[in-house]
Order: sequence, then structure tokens, then C-alpha cells
Amino acid sequence: MARHLFDGGVAAVELTEARAVLAAAGFALLPASWRRPAAVNRRLVVALGVALGLVNATYYVAVSRIPVAAALVIQYTAPALIVGWLAARSRRAPSRDVVLALVAAFVGVILVVDLAGSVAGRVDGLGVFVAVASAFFFASYSVLAEKAAPRYGPTGAMFRGFVVAAVMWTLYQTPRGVPHALLARSNLPGVLYAGLAGTLLPFLLYAWGLRRVGAARASIVATLEPVIAAVVAWAWLHQRLSLSQVVGGLLVVAAVISLQRPSRPPPPAPPP
Repeated sequence: MARHLFDGGVAAVELTEARAVLAAAGFALLPASWRRPAAVNRRLVVALGVALGLVNATYYVAVSRIPVAAALVIQYTAPALIVGWLAARSRRAPSRDVVLALVAAFVGVILVVDLAGSVAGRVDGLGVFVAVASAFFFASYSVLAEKAAPRYGPTGAMFRGFVVAAVMWTLYQTPRGVPHALLARSNLPGVLYAGLAGTLLPFLLYAWGLRRVGAARASIVATLEPVIAAVVAWAWLHQRLSLSQVVGGLLVVAAVISLQRPSRPPPPAPPP
């Protein structure tokens, strides 16, 4: 849908702003969004909002400069960033199950998006840099949302974050005038879809899942996105899937399933 809107003259920044505004408005309609915390942490909310506001913008810029496959693979280094950050913060190595799932999911994404066949001869330094920034903001909002959820609730955290993102992009866009292409009647259905079905609903579900499984596992599960896209393209658009893409999809699915196994209990302490 975003690609369709870009072809219709909508600028990436305009769509990013619209998604943030529509998501904030949608979250505002949910009573759980207005939960009052015992103590307010404005820095946390602002940081979450900046990360939410920039993750889509950097990804859109990346796909405009480098192949989508390369941008996807770079963005999905975010789970590794999260696992590394959590390990450094806790000063404890991640579990073997998480590491194996992380590796399997990353290799699976590389195979699903056919990275080798998509980027031959096309390297753009700025595009790669912006894609890395997108991975950083993906990891950041996952960790920050998990941190904010106990204070504001998962819905309240996302609501406040998207309000910050909406204000940030509105202040940026206002001096540039009215976004006529964004508000064109032919584009409005797509804009509403991108804001509600493509932003509000998935971020609501992601926030709900974050609180239950944590940032590391949630981000690895999110690597199912390109797998589902490949299956939809095969079923709906009649695009062919190679053997390596099928194997990659199975790797990602196996990684996600492995994370659902209950953790092994620690060995009993030796008797005194």
C-alpha cells in the first residue's frame, strides 16, 4: 500500500506523519490508553515517540535507495541488537535457545528475500546507513516500549509514543505546506489503510505481545513478516517461490516455534 501511495505522488515523510497521526487518534479512542501512571517519565515517552517516528521514515528512505531485500535484511538485524543490549545490561549471556532462534531467523530472512539475487551490483552507502538506522530505531522502540509498559500499560505506552511522533512530524511538515497528494480523494483510502490496518493494529498487537514475551523474543517473532509477505505474494500475486525461499521460511517458522517452548528450569542446588 505504501508503494502504491508513493506511485500516486505521496511523499514518504507525509505518509509517515499520517500514520503517526492516525495511530495516535486510534489509540486515543481506547480507554486503556488513558491509564494514569503513579510516576511520569517524560524522557522515556519522548524517546519512545522519536523511535516510533523515525523507524518508518528511515525504512522508507532506505527502500528508495537500495533494494527492498537488502533493506529488509538490514532492518531485521534489530533482534540481534536487542539481544546484545539486554545481555550487556544484565551482564549475562542470552540463553542458547534465543541465540539459535536469532541465527535461524536471520538466515531465514536472507533466504526468503533472496538477498543474493536482489542486490547484485547495487550498493548505496547512504541507503545502507539509513537502513542500519532503521534497525536501530526498531530495536529502540521495542526495548523502550517494553520498559514503558509496566508504567503506562502497553496501550498507554504506544499511545503516548505516537502522540510524540505525530507532533514531531507535524512540526516538521507544517512549514512545507499542505500535502495535497496525501489528501487527494484517490489516495485517502490507502492512507487510512496504512494508518489503521498498517500501523494502529499491528503496533497494538506488538505492544500486547511485548509485555508477555519480552523485546528479544517479540522482535524475533516479527521476522515472520517477510515470510508472510512471500506466502501472500505466492498465493495472491502468483509469484514463484524458489526452494531456498521455502527453506528460509521454514527456518523462520522453526525459530519462532522454538521460542514457545517453556524454559528449562535451573538445575537444583547441591545439598549443603
